[in-house]
Parts: sequence; structure tokens; C-alpha cells
Amino acid sequence: MDGKVLALTGPQQMKVLSVPVPEADDNGIVIKTEASLICGSDAHLANLSEKIPFANGHEFAGRIISIGKNANLTISSSGGKLGLGDRIVVYPHITCGQCESCLSHGKGVCGTCEDDFCYGAPGSWQNDPERPNTNVTLYPHFKGGFGEYVYIYPGAYVWKIPDEIPGEIAALLDPFAVAMRAVEMSMTEMGGLQEGLNTSTRALVIGAGPIGIMTGLLLRSMGVEQLVFTSHTPYRLQLAKEMTGADECINLTGMSHEERVQKVRKITDGGASLVIQCANNQSACLDGLLMVRKLGTYIEVGAPMQLMNSKEVTINLAKYIFESNARICGLLALSPSSYERAFRYIVKRHKEIPFERFITHRFNDLNSYMDHIKMMSKPGYMKAAYIPDI
Repeated sequence: MDGKVLALTGPQQMKVLSVPVPEADDNGIVIKTEASLICGSDAHLANLSEKIPFANGHEFAGRIISIGKNANLTISSSGGKLGLGDRIVVYPHITCGQCESCLSHGKGVCGTCEDDFCYGAPGSWQNDPERPNTNVTLYPHFKGGFGEYVYIYPGAYVWKIPDEIPGEIAALLDPFAVAMRAVEMSMTEMGGLQEGLNTSTRALVIGAGPIGIMTGLLLRSMGVEQLVFTSHTPYRLQLAKEMTGADECINLTGMSHEERVQKVRKITDGGASLVIQCANNQSACLDGLLMVRKLGTYIEVGAPMQLMNSKEVTINLAKYIFESNARICGLLALSPSSYERAFRYIVKRHKEIPFERFITHRFNDLNSYMDHIKMMSKPGYMKAAYIPDI
């Protein structure tokens, strides 16, 4: 039996291939894709000039159709023993467990592992059939969410999805875990000079995309005193207001850098005690660094990777970094523990929070993938979901 899988072949170039659907080996699993979501990073991956066709998609969920006899020993499952027919959502990283970082920080910590495998992204072992890779031409072929099936390698972490949660909602786990980690990074011991998150926190979220709004949901759940959003997109600001009950949603369109900073500092009574920057824009970083108050906390989510932000900027270090005495952190490393907490939040809150509002576009034909990549900057767009015909 053959199935369809997307292969990225060059900048804005793709093919939909028909390849044999694999059987799980003793240590692996094969799932039939229920939903796979387009992430902001996928737009950057779609511009790579890789010579080897690679699979794409790291936010996905599906149903087990083949499972190896040792899979329950080699794959970590939250929710109990795995079996045929179970629905799962997957942590997209498999770390090597052998490099200095893995030995220091533990198995499963992505962003620091020197030999990390990530579903849907090219890696260092693209020509080695014995190692996890996303080379679509090599068996087992299905190595990203944008395919009718996905092969789950040993070493993966997965979560069993309750029957009442749609696959597209479960597939939001990855971006929600990023938001969860951002909030976790803001937490400090109470009473210190640089005390982080507490009930007096004046929190600013820059960017009202999916991760920004998810961050706002978590901050509101944590009981912050003030929640402020900034964006240049009225639709997203309105959605942020409706989903989080934000106190202020500021449209920055037409404002200069100085005007943006002054506006936020006035609304937050001297600057936000917590800034979480979720916009994929370096100018938003410069804004945020001056919007945080003295001894506050700044978490960079939107632009921590050179892949997505290679442009260099020149700044006055004292003005932007040191004078505030703020705690400044970049979010790149994630672990399964953040995914576990995010998953529990989604399961507990899915009936009261309209998570489906994050999914504004849907398609069932992989040939439409690049069209949806190009829609990402259009008004009314949040996320697109590939939902194969069952």
C-alpha cells in the first residue's frame, strides 16, 4: 500500500510523493495522520535550499495503525500502555542522550542537544538510514506531519488523546508547550529583587499570534494583575481580547519605536514587570527591551533562532540591556515536562476555551500546502490544519 507525503525540495518548492506505507519495526509505531498544523517556522523551512528532499511538519496527531512488540519499552507514553487504535500526539524531538548537553540536562531536552532529531526539519543524518532522519527518499519515508502517515521512532515521547478531543486541537500541543515554557521561565522564588510572576505582575505579551494568545491564557490562569497585548493586526488583537480577557490590546500600526515604548510604559505604569516577546520580528525585541521595567523579566520567544532572524542590528547595550537590570532570557530549549503540563491544561480546559479558534484554515490536499504557507500574512489567518480524508 502506498501513501502520500510532502517533500520540500528547494526554496518555495515541493513535491507530493507516493511511497510505500511502512510497517512498524519491533521498536517503532506507525500512525495515520489525523491533523498536522502549519507553524511559523515552517515558512522558514520552506525557503531552505536543501539538496535532499525532506519531510515537513512537527505539530501533528494521529491514530496508531502498526506497533512494534517492544514499542512500549522504547517509546515513552503519557496515559498508559499503547495499542492499535490509540490516538496520540507527539513531542517532535528525539535527543541523542550522549552529548555533553544531554548528559548535563537530561534526555529529551531539545534546543541544546548536539545531535537532535526533529520531525519535519532537516538534520545531520539525512543520508544515514540507520539514524532518525527526514529524508523522504529513505525508508520509512513518512517523517513529518504533512503526510498521510507518520513513522514514530524509538525514543519518542507521546501523549494518548482522549476520545472527545479532536486531532487538530491535540496537535496544538507543541505551540502550547512553547507558551507553557515561556511562563515557566518567568517564575522565580518569591520575595527576591528580581521576583518574576506573581499576582501583582503587569504582563505584556508582544504579538497576538497563536503562541502569544496561548501565553496570555496561561498568564490569566496564573492570576496576573494586568495583561496587555500589542500587535499590528486588529483581527488578532480582537481574538486575544475575546479569548484571554486582556485588559489592554494596543494596535501599534503607524507608531514609531519611541511612541510604541512610551504608550506601553504609560499603560503599565512605568513598564511591564514581565514582557514575553512572541512576535517573529527583531524590531519587536528592541521594543520589548525598553518596555520592561527595572528589575523586571524579559522572555524572548519569537526571534531566538538565526534560522528565522539572521539580520544584524546595532544597539546601545547599556540602554537596551543593562540599565533596566532586567532578567533577560531566550527560549529555545524545551523538554517533555513542559509538554506534559501543556497537555494537561488542554485536556482540562478544552470544553471552556475555544481552542478551535486558533485553526482558521483547513485543507486535505497536500498540493495546497504552499498556498497556505503564502496565506500566513493575510488578515484573518491564525493557523492552517492539514486534515487528510479518512
